[in-house]
Order: sequence, then structure tokens, then C-alpha cells
Amino acid sequence: MMEHRVVSDNGLASGPEGCVIDIRLPWYRSLPLSVVQIDEVQIDGEVIDKDKVTFELEGERMPLSELRPKTGTVWYVLDSAFLHIDGIDVAKGSEHEVAVTVSFRPPYIAGLNRIVKTTKTLSAN
Repeated sequence: MMEHRVVSDNGLASGPEGCVIDIRLPWYRSLPLSVVQIDEVQIDGEVIDKDKVTFELEGERMPLSELRPKTGTVWYVLDSAFLHIDGIDVAKGSEHEVAVTVSFRPPYIAGLNRIVKTTKTLSAN
């Protein structure tokens, strides 16, 4: 059975403005960003304000509010995307509980709204 997970196993890193979470598309087919939504990000039980989160795919960073218009940008199932969390610093080697909830509506399955949450304890690199 396919494991639907969002947060990658080594998915937490210290970044220049805060931290970065490596996420994967929890679906069996690639999807346009316009049908993907980042519903919630938590670090150590604290819900992160969405204004502090930017989404990066193939080197392009954007606020979460800009995913919906991206009808021509495809998130391929084998590619990682990255959530940049401004103002949340993690020390290298420190452990943190990371939870990310993603929802999406595949354009080829009418009425389906898939919601996937992954929670993992990760060591920051």
C-alpha cells in the first residue's frame, strides 16, 4: 500500500531567515499547484501563521496565497517542495516535532478533496 506522507524523513533544515521543511506531494500523480493547498504548518505544537510561510518549487518561491493561480505549474510526484518558515530558528542537531497538512482536489476526480497530515520528529540539519 502506498504511504501518503507529506514531510520528508530528513525534512527539517536551518535556513537564512528561519527554517525550511522538505515536503512531498502525497498523491500518486503529479498535480498543478492550483489544486494544492497548504492548510497548516506546526513546529513543536505551535501553529505557524501562514504569512510567515512561503512555498518553493523548482527554485521559485511564492506566498501560499499564490498557489491557486498557478494552473500551469506542475508539482511532480518525485520532486520535493520546500516550506520556508520566516522567524522560526532551529539549531542544527536539535529535534523538533514537525506537522504539515496539505489538501488537494485532483482535477480529474470530481468532488474529491484529499487531506493529508504528516507529523514527524526530525533532527534539524
